[in-house]
Amino acid sequence: MYRKISAIDFEFFIGQKVTEVNTEKNAPLGMTFERATSIIECPWRLKVVKEIVVGYSDCLYSPKRFSHKDVEKVLLGKKIINILLFEEIADLIIEFEGNTYLEVFHESAYFEGWQLQGDNGFFLFSLPGGSYTWTESS
Repeated sequence: MYRKISAIDFEFFIGQKVTEVNTEKNAPLGMTFERATSIIECPWRLKVVKEIVVGYSDCLYSPKRFSHKDVEKVLLGKKIINILLFEEIADLIIEFEGNTYLEVFHESAYFEGWQLQGDNGFFLFSLPGGSYTWTESS
């Protein structure tokens, strides 16, 4: 299956560092960047090079061993170097320095999955069924 990459311009986010990761138990994975935020309420995985360090299922099914604190340890202070959004399924990949990737998989026909918001008026979120919508202030 061919996956088309969205033409949305993510330049505003490039170079921003992760300043906070929500480590509260039973809460969605949330992150704050220097001038943006992200909330993830669907499956995700955090990879360094080719290895999965922690994922949604780990935190959900083995919370004594894995938590969002593992995400915080890896991502805190890291800069975003690229963002990819796949058109037909609203999957998102945020690439950080150090060959580190946060991959987000929208998987619901009924619920929204994730959002990415910048303090410049940019707002992108995945919709039920795997599509997405976005706005950007001029």
